[in-house]
Amino acid sequence: MKLSITKYWVLPLNGGILSIIGLFIPVWYSSTGFRENLWMWGMIHHITGGDVFEILPSELFIPGLIAAILILLSSIVVIIFALLVATGKAIQGKAEKIWKIVGLFEIGIAAFYVIAMLIGWNLFALRINYAVHNFWRIYNVHIGMFTPFIGAALSISGGVVGKRKIKDTNKKKLESQI
Repeated sequence: MKLSITKYWVLPLNGGILSIIGLFIPVWYSSTGFRENLWMWGMIHHITGGDVFEILPSELFIPGLIAAILILLSSIVVIIFALLVATGKAIQGKAEKIWKIVGLFEIGIAAFYVIAMLIGWNLFALRINYAVHNFWRIYNVHIGMFTPFIGAALSISGGVVGKRKIKDTNKKKLESQI
C-alpha cells in the first residue's frame, strides 16, 4: 500500500510558523544562583534580584539579533512558498527546492548562533577583564533553541515529500499517455 500525500505544503508551513514562534521563547536559561532567561534577539530576563528585563551586552546582542532576523526572514520565505503551493500559484518544483535550501540555511544560522554566543561570551569576559565562568557552566539550552532546527527539518521534509509527489505525478502522466 502506497501512501499518497497531497497536502505536503503543510510540513513547511508548520515549520515556518514554529520557527517564528521559537523567536519568542527563551533559548538559554540559567538555574545557578541567579535565575535568568535569554532570548535569541538579545533580551535577558533576570528573575532573581528584581525581575528585570535588559538587553544583552553587544558581544552577545549583535550576533543574536542577526541570527533572529535571518531566521525570521527564512521562515517568512518558507511560509510564502507554502501558501503559494497551497493555492496552486507556485511553479511546480521551485517551492520544493526553496524549502530545502532555506531549511539548510536556517540550520546553518542556528549553528552560527550557538558558536557566536560562545565566542561572544569569551569576548565579553575579556572586555570586562573578569574571569567569568564558562558559558556552558552557567547556561543551559532552552526549548527556543530547538525550534529553528525542528522548523528547518519540517521545511526540508516538505521539500523532499513534494519532490517525490511531483515525480509520482509526472510518472503517472507519462504512463497515461502511453
